Amino acid sequence: MKTSRIFWGIFLISLGSLVLIGNLTDLNFTWHSAWKFWPMVLVLIGISILVKNQIGKGIVAGLAAIVLALTLYASVSATTNLIDDDFEINFDNEEAVFDTTNFSQEYSDSIKTVTLNFNAGAGGFKILTPTDKLIDFMTEGNVNGYVLDRQDLDAHTEINFEMKNNHIKLHNKNYKNSVEMSLNKNPEWALNFEVGAASVDLDLTQYKVSRLDVGMGAAAFNVKLGNLVDVARIKIDAGASDIDILIPDSVGCEINSEAALSSRNYEGFKKVDNDLYRSENFDKYPKKIFIEIDCGVSSIDVKKY
Repeated sequence: MKTSRIFWGIFLISLGSLVLIGNLTDLNFTWHSAWKFWPMVLVLIGISILVKNQIGKGIVAGLAAIVLALTLYASVSATTNLIDDDFEINFDNEEAVFDTTNFSQEYSDSIKTVTLNFNAGAGGFKILTPTDKLIDFMTEGNVNGYVLDRQDLDAHTEINFEMKNNHIKLHNKNYKNSVEMSLNKNPEWALNFEVGAASVDLDLTQYKVSRLDVGMGAAAFNVKLGNLVDVARIKIDAGASDIDILIPDSVGCEINSEAALSSRNYEGFKKVDNDLYRSENFDKYPKKIFIEIDCGVSSIDVKKY
């Protein structure tokens, strides 16, 4: 039997089986990383070309077909899950009610460290200039769209700011969801952002940010980092996103990026290992920024200012 017939036959059987399993059962799989193995298809096809034995060719071609079916199904599944997470179509005649709401918390000198957990769906989110309060947020969107919770423990405060319903509802009016945030510049901050299809613009130059963790779907992410802490750790987990990071000249920076299908532009960085990059004269800087990026098909730019 021809190798091509084996390949396409097993591919169609595998893909059809996966779709049937997904439609007829309640089994849930985590596909957001599985699709990254698609280059293995090229490796296996190359091996099948080199192998002279016809049985060996068929076996390798069959494995390539299975991997291709898995990665294709994973890509569609991941995209579907992203859409399901952020979108809800509503065909009734109900009109959305939009309003602006202010959320603020008072600051005291006893607060030395703060963790901010920000959880929302699609929208536009910004961090602006500092405030004398601990936090000062202005939201625009559905009435009562967010909830804030604060917990204090000795010198540490944890703020949980969460969107009540992170689905986009399509009404007769346009969808709105924006949050403008101002933080107090005195404490040391750990920032955790979980967003969907969003535009995120963070100017952190005036804040002591020791940790920034961002999980996002299809987003435009812009962050300008400062130099007010000795060590800052940045972790970004993204789907198909446009990522722009500005680093101050006064710090050393290391980037560890798992982004095989992404374009990477790291100005002033040297490649140390396969996915590891460091800024020039990294060791001479007393202050360091460590960036870890795990993303799908994205555009990544890291520059100094």
